[in-house]
Amino acid sequence: MPSMGERIHRIRLHIGWSAEECAYRATIEANTHIAPSTWMDWERCSNEQAASNGLVVHLDAICRLFAVDKEWLIAGSIGEPNMHDSRILAFPP
Repeated sequence: MPSMGERIHRIRLHIGWSAEECAYRATIEANTHIAPSTWMDWERCSNEQAASNGLVVHLDAICRLFAVDKEWLIAGSIGEPNMHDSRILAFPP
């Protein structure tokens, strides 16, 4: 089963945002600075590393950013989120 990091990576790729775009949007959503390198560390982390590298602290902001259920992001235990959800702001072409 994919880790939390893998799940946010897959969502980011599906939406088509860069790590820089996600870090910028997460910075606004979480009201704290999140560097693109931090975002990439989150995408590469295991569930065990998520607590120590700050991913868990920012789960609410990430869930709002991607309009996904927090339980799915944590455990992947419920169905895949709707990737065509209108709540996700598309990056202009």
